[in-house]
Amino acid sequence: MLANEIMTKDVIVVSEDTTIDEVSKIFVDKNISGLPVVNQYNKLVGVISEGDLVYKQKPVKPPLFINLFDGLIQIDRKEFQEDMKRIAAYKVGDLMSKPPIYAYENTPIAEIAELVINKKVNRIPIVNEIHEVVGIISRHDIIRSMVE
Repeated sequence: MLANEIMTKDVIVVSEDTTIDEVSKIFVDKNISGLPVVNQYNKLVGVISEGDLVYKQKPVKPPLFINLFDGLIQIDRKEFQEDMKRIAAYKVGDLMSKPPIYAYENTPIAEIAELVINKKVNRIPIVNEIHEVVGIISRHDIIRSMVE
C-alpha cells in the first residue's frame, strides 16, 4: 500500500507569515494538531504542531555559566537565544519545525510508519515531485489502513 492510497487529500496548509493566534484557532476549530507550512511558491518548508505551540510556553532559563568554560558558554548562549526567539515568535515561520520530514505519494506505508517512529512525529506531509503538499498522513491514518 502506498501513501496516496491512505493520505488525507484536502490538506489545510499555512504560510510562514500566518500568525500563531491564527494557527491556534485552526487547531481548535478543525480539531487537528499540526499543519504543513508552505512558502510563497506553495512548497513545503516546515510543519507547525501543538508541540511547537506548547514549547512557546516553556519558561526561559538564562545561561548558567559565565566565563568558566568558553565552549560551554557558547552552547548555553545559543540555546538561550533560540528559546527567546521561539517564545517571542509571532509568526509560524519563527516557530515551525524545520526542515520538514515528508514523503512522496508513492512511498510505501511501511516506510512512512518507520519515519513516524524514528523521527517521533505524529504526521507526515505528502508532497509531489516539486515539493507541493498533496496530502498528509497521521498516525491514525496508518492504524486505519491496518484495520482496512
